[in-house]
Amino acid sequence: MSAPRCLVLGGSGALGRAVCGALAAEGARVAFTYHEGEAGARALAEAVPDAVALRADLRSVAAVEDTVDRAAGALGGIDGFVQCAGLGLTTASADARTHVQMPAVDEQAWDRMMDVNAKSTFFAVRRIAGVMAKGGGGNVVLVGSVDGVKPVPSPVHYAASKGALAGMTGAMAKELGESGIRVNMVAPGILEGGMSRALPEPLLQDYLKHCGLRRVGRLAEVAGLVGWLTLHNTYVTGQVMLVDGAL
Repeated sequence: MSAPRCLVLGGSGALGRAVCGALAAEGARVAFTYHEGEAGARALAEAVPDAVALRADLRSVAAVEDTVDRAAGALGGIDGFVQCAGLGLTTASADARTHVQMPAVDEQAWDRMMDVNAKSTFFAVRRIAGVMAKGGGGNVVLVGSVDGVKPVPSPVHYAASKGALAGMTGAMAKELGESGIRVNMVAPGILEGGMSRALPEPLLQDYLKHCGLRRVGRLAEVAGLVGWLTLHNTYVTGQVMLVDGAL
């Protein structure tokens, strides 16, 4: 049996690295994207056997489609796709742990958030669906956030972008099912790394207070679920799966 071929958008981020590692540990061939973290991308490519690192600016539809084509060419097809790229902040601040309020979100910030988190996802999946259909189907896994599913304190434009992914998941699952393509979304709560590091301390403590498990999630816990959905899932589709410790 040939190794599954997987593309991970945003593989150089904290969760993306964990996802790439989980896929490779099960024998998958992995291509992943990065934007600015070239040093981290090189390190990941060295750590994951035969990984293909692709630089991509997800604000550009042409770049997104070109990235999919390059990955499919390098791997000989795509069986699994994980959209793990995401923008958390669009407003510069001297304090990295900033909760951006509505008055600070201008049109440029709104558009940038939607371009990276939502628009790139649609056009990537649309392109990948054609590749997967030729191979008999595959799995698409979108990494969203609890912010887009539950009413929690969150920058509104970020929550809107993640809520858009939840809506896409069900609609795409219906449309692409005939081609044997399954589409699901994993919605993590606060994790031990990544964008959660920008969360103000009072919000973090409030999360821990209301979380049933009284702790943040581990990257490996989310990566394990994403890996199963990408490599082993055959019938689950159209689902939004919360991984938030019972918030």
